[in-house]
Amino acid sequence: MKNYLPDRSCLMTLRILIVCVSLILVMAVNYFITVRLLVILIGVIIGAGAFFLMFAYLPLFLKSIHYTVTDTEIIKSSGVVIKLHQSVQYSSIQYVNVITTPFSQYTGLNFIICFVYGGQLRLLFLNHTDAREILNKVEQKGDSKNCITNIP
Repeated sequence: MKNYLPDRSCLMTLRILIVCVSLILVMAVNYFITVRLLVILIGVIIGAGAFFLMFAYLPLFLKSIHYTVTDTEIIKSSGVVIKLHQSVQYSSIQYVNVITTPFSQYTGLNFIICFVYGGQLRLLFLNHTDAREILNKVEQKGDSKNCITNIP
């Protein structure tokens, strides 16, 4: 049994993305709305939302995420207000998607999505090496159920 946590470098990456999106939104509002007071009000609302997201919600959310990989299943625990616990056995995984971004070893934006019967298990914000370890474990367990290794 091995425990995995999200990569902490993804917090800085997400903060940079939130600042960029907030600035684009404020510029779009400034371009399309001519009433200066309304532009300032919307800008303050966007800024407050971005500030809350960057410094309150995201750190709590990333701190709540916890993955446990055992010999038979993957368990995910997460949630800030509502706690969510999911577990998926290797035998029920149909296929796996791996999403990585450019420079993912530095940004922490590595995702593994395990598709199972009737749903999916998303492993978010993994370290690059942790994502490889989990993927190797899933592939190893997936291959073992389709191959006969001990022939009498």
